[in-house]
Amino acid sequence: MKKIFFGSICILVFAVLSQASQDLRPYRLINSDRLNIDLIEEEYLTRLAGNVHFFYGETEFFADRAEIFEIQKIVRMFGNVKVFDDSLSLCSDQAEYHRLTEEIFLTGNVFIREEHIDGSIRTFSADRGNYQRTEQKIFAHKNIDFYDERENISGQSNYLEYNLDTGYGLILQSPKISIGQEETLIISAEKIEHYRDYNRIAASFNVVTEYDEYRIESDFLLFFSEEEYAVFLGEPRLYSEMADASAESFYIYFDDRKMKSATLERDSEMFFSSEKGGEKINRVNSVMIDMFFEEGKISKLHAYQNVRSTYISSSTEKNSYKNYTESDELFAIINNDSEIESISFSGRVKGTYLFSDKPLNQ
Repeated sequence: MKKIFFGSICILVFAVLSQASQDLRPYRLINSDRLNIDLIEEEYLTRLAGNVHFFYGETEFFADRAEIFEIQKIVRMFGNVKVFDDSLSLCSDQAEYHRLTEEIFLTGNVFIREEHIDGSIRTFSADRGNYQRTEQKIFAHKNIDFYDERENISGQSNYLEYNLDTGYGLILQSPKISIGQEETLIISAEKIEHYRDYNRIAASFNVVTEYDEYRIESDFLLFFSEEEYAVFLGEPRLYSEMADASAESFYIYFDDRKMKSATLERDSEMFFSSEKGGEKINRVNSVMIDMFFEEGKISKLHAYQNVRSTYISSSTEKNSYKNYTESDELFAIINNDSEIESISFSGRVKGTYLFSDKPLNQ
């Protein structure tokens, strides 16, 4: 083994480091407090220590220490690693740069930040990550937190990949995202995908969506952030304090991230209470059901096409009754205390009433 030692370095040009292939980006050392070069089995190993700062092409690197393997074209960095590539910055405890594949592997306290033209940012933190510079792809592994300022989305998972060019993101292994701040839509599933160019989020398999007191379970979800509506497919089921519902598909519409209305399509069924905290013993079946919300609460209900309903009066009413009705349409008004204020029917109405001086149940 041959060994050469240099003291403090200000400007240094190495002939051995200039032998890289012409298709590789050029190396430029800016600073290192100490430098050693070892020749080990035909491999030149350059060790840099103390305030290490260098470039490969336009990509800038900082670290406490670095090891450059000239034949293998690999650079290993240790301590306070920072990498800057155009609008992207990457930080970690350790990193390894593979020059032949233009890939950077990050380990320990990984933090990646992307800055957009409009000044907004997108960030990722994880235990491990890697950046494929040529492909413009980011991968993150374990204990991931991510945030998109422009779309107001944050979340967690244990696997993430993101394409900086296309804006496609894939989130796996217990993914969970939150959309909005004051009025937050929380989505968890087995797989979540983000399509930047279409302003769309897709969640697949065992999807659970939570908003205020509402919980929706489905097999598939599409959320369109610009149009502000969500589509739930695969036997979706809604649960809330006042009502439980199911259908072949749900559509939920938002205004400024606040839930405004929902449509249940095909084989729609709803069980609801007639008073706050009451049992959900009232029932509506129809082809379609529309729900309207005010301040996060159901305020109106409209069922239509082949409506069949069962309504049992509130326990607070003096005379109890049970009503079964078939009609073309049903309208219900719910007050601010989540109590049924009125129910009306229209179109080929027929039904029966059962009256009692005792409370009735289903």
